[in-house]
Amino acid sequence: MRAVRLDAGGLPELADLPEPTGPGVLVRVRACGLCGSDVEKLGRAAPGTVLGHEVAGELENGDRVTVLHRVPCGTCERCVARHESTCAEFRELRIAPGGFAERVRATHCVPLPETLDEHDGVWVEPLACVLRAAEAVPRGRVLVVGCGAIGQLWVQVLRRRGDDVVAVDPRPERVATAHVLGASTDHDPVVSAVVTAAGGINDALRRLEPGGSLLVFSAPEGDVATSLDAVYRKELTVVGSRSATPAYFRAALDLLPSLVLPEVTTLPLERFLEGVDLYRRGDALKVVFTP
Repeated sequence: MRAVRLDAGGLPELADLPEPTGPGVLVRVRACGLCGSDVEKLGRAAPGTVLGHEVAGELENGDRVTVLHRVPCGTCERCVARHESTCAEFRELRIAPGGFAERVRATHCVPLPETLDEHDGVWVEPLACVLRAAEAVPRGRVLVVGCGAIGQLWVQVLRRRGDDVVAVDPRPERVATAHVLGASTDHDPVVSAVVTAAGGINDALRRLEPGGSLLVFSAPEGDVATSLDAVYRKELTVVGSRSATPAYFRAALDLLPSLVLPEVTTLPLERFLEGVDLYRRGDALKVVFTP
């Protein structure tokens, strides 16, 4: 089968791979979304790695599904403390080889309703991540830093629970979309901030009221230059949230049909490098690859 794997330098190449084997069921990949975490792994992940985890697929009997690429045990100390993504079992990949392939083996699948369009299953995983993280964001005036695809999901989730959402992004057209979704833009203090783009962390810290809360939803692997003076003087709370659990996948499926989904650029696997370039330049809001 065809798949995009990383070469000896960690860069993507289209290759022919053996059919996936091992535990789980065979899933034919209909579409797989490009996540920012995928892009960050280029040039860093091990040679032979097949990335991709935002999958809309189909079982051999024709049933439509999405897959969970990581699953916590649910019973350990970390899971009980609601830090499931730090569970030891969470490190284990539950799909093989990865979503940027024609087929995968998956141990955990979630059925997709027929009401969803063919490729909409790619949104279940990112929306599940947002829903889990939103529980760590105090209600009130919330700043969303970054109005890309994920930021647009955040705006809608926060507005639906009654928050006054303020959105910022260096691209005016993305801010305009956030406004259509119910956000506003001003320079007043906020009680909470959600950082979906690491470049905005300093702006978020400056905007927070004393005692406010910063949620880090996206971060690069390297260090980010920032001053802790605002955290210290305003006694801010800084928390992180990564990935999702099966319960939030189910919640995402319930909510997804009622959302305005971000614009998608759909490309075949052989145009993977083009899709990554579009994403990096900001010329595509969301890139989805189809085998």
